Amino acid sequence: MKVLLFLAEGFEDLEAVSVLDIMGWTEYREWVPTVEVVTTGFRPEIKSRFGLKISPDISFDKIQPSDYDALAIPGGFHSHGFDEAYDDRLRNLARDIHQQGGWLATFCVGVLPVAEAGLLKDKQAVTYPYSQHHNNPERLQELGAIVMDTPTAVDDRIISSQGPGTSLQVSFQLLEALIGLEHCQEVQRLMC
Repeated sequence: MKVLLFLAEGFEDLEAVSVLDIMGWTEYREWVPTVEVVTTGFRPEIKSRFGLKISPDISFDKIQPSDYDALAIPGGFHSHGFDEAYDDRLRNLARDIHQQGGWLATFCVGVLPVAEAGLLKDKQAVTYPYSQHHNNPERLQELGAIVMDTPTAVDDRIISSQGPGTSLQVSFQLLEALIGLEHCQEVQRLMC
């Protein structure tokens, strides 16, 4: 299994790291199916909001959507460059992976590009509700989603969440979707 982790400039550190860490634990026991994470973005070096610097594993223009079982999109800070996530290239990639049966795991405002791709029309979703300058739930609703008042939502292979506090939950939901409940529980046990 392979997860493509898209990182926009100003991404939220915990949301990205939770995907890398939890999927990495699948390598700890040979009977647990391995989930590889491949990082990508629009830049040769991507800076997070709180100091991480990531050199992507694959440049965006080399991505073959059929190589991936899921796309994970952490949210980020618009004041630190996250606006680049609202790019047609990311919307098209989300559509391609979802249409081939893949999962989309979004964190915080990472759900908004997926909604802009038209993938959440009449589907349940959540987003970060506390932005100072953006009404994210209203934007999500304008894009056709049914906005929920829950920490996370899952609808039609799309996971969304309110923010960094739900990072582990979303990453485990994605892991369970990819390798099944029994193997996911084994990873959780090993991580306790």
